[in-house]
Amino acid sequence: MTASLHADGSLPALQSSPMSFSGQGREFLKLLITGSLFQIPTFGFYRFWLITKLRRHLWANTQVEGEAFEYTGTAKELLIGFLIALAVLVPLYIAYALLGVILEEQYAFASVPLVVIMYVLAHFGSYRARKYRASRTVFRGVRFWMKGSGWAYAARAVLWDLATLLTLGLALPWAMAALERYRMRHTFFGSIQGGFAGTGWALFKRGWWVWALGLVLLAFTFFVFVISTHIATGSGRPALLAITFLLGLLILSLLPLALAIFTRWHIDGLRFGDVTAVSDFRIGTYYGLFFKLIFSSLGFLLAFGLVVGLLGFVFAAVFKEAMAAAEGFSWVSVSAGLLVAIGYLVALLGLGVLQRYFLGRGLWAAIVTSTTITNLHSIDAAVAAGKPAGVLGEGLADALDFNVGI
Repeated sequence: MTASLHADGSLPALQSSPMSFSGQGREFLKLLITGSLFQIPTFGFYRFWLITKLRRHLWANTQVEGEAFEYTGTAKELLIGFLIALAVLVPLYIAYALLGVILEEQYAFASVPLVVIMYVLAHFGSYRARKYRASRTVFRGVRFWMKGSGWAYAARAVLWDLATLLTLGLALPWAMAALERYRMRHTFFGSIQGGFAGTGWALFKRGWWVWALGLVLLAFTFFVFVISTHIATGSGRPALLAITFLLGLLILSLLPLALAIFTRWHIDGLRFGDVTAVSDFRIGTYYGLFFKLIFSSLGFLLAFGLVVGLLGFVFAAVFKEAMAAAEGFSWVSVSAGLLVAIGYLVALLGLGVLQRYFLGRGLWAAIVTSTTITNLHSIDAAVAAGKPAGVLGEGLADALDFNVGI
């Protein structure tokens, strides 16, 4: 589809439509807390309903020209996908366990096939999960959908991973561009095919210095660590280990910078027919979200530790005589162990709530509000097409615990 010319032969002005996000943080946090607490008595199975509610909240509050998106996936689908994935993975785990018994002396070698299979399945599952999520996303009554083979994508991803490894990360921009082109080429909005205009060279020009700096810091960190391991005694070893730790933190601090560069490049390259996207996402946004996550997590752990310590002190004082008189296991020791397990689980769930709030909702809102859509009117010609994808990919993503985002 091409734009028509004005009478004087000039191109019409491009229509710009800024995206917006209207979701309230308080509402999202309430969903997170209640949903996380419900996971305790349901042994984690409530997470399928929690994820579905979170996705519906995010899409329903994402708008372009006042029109919101819609997420139509259900918790039942996620549960079924998880059970199907278990039916695929459990035989693999059983075969691995039997192989470990048979080849006891070569146990480490026996684990290699399982690692390779899981690695390939992770790439396969990520593509199929994207197909599922796309086909459950609707805008103006028209669904997104995808075709293409998950196995073909996995083969490409494995080869690009190998190239990235052999080039010490230099091939990563071209790998990202090639894989996203494959994904977007097979993504449709109704009858309109998607595309990706970003190139590996463009991403490399934006972030080559981050890669070079990270490589230098990594090499220097390894060098300092090797030296510290050869110093058995003396005051020099603690100092070198401290330097190694600081260099590691410095390397990690480059991650938000790299992600911000990638995010802007990625959004700028998205296409659906004549529809394009432009991003003014700022690097400081990523750092702000990461610092909020870090400090809020530290604050939560400190407060949680104080509460647990106080409860433990009260428990010990109340049941002091019963604990002293008990021989072996008793209802007191069992209760104490159960409370410790619940406390550990609550701590993990609390950290998960913070992670989803800042890097889930916070990042989503920041990306949406920094994106402008151009030529949105050109999708008016889109007609419904495609069909909902299967749930295996989402199930693998959950079972293998490589789910990215919400």
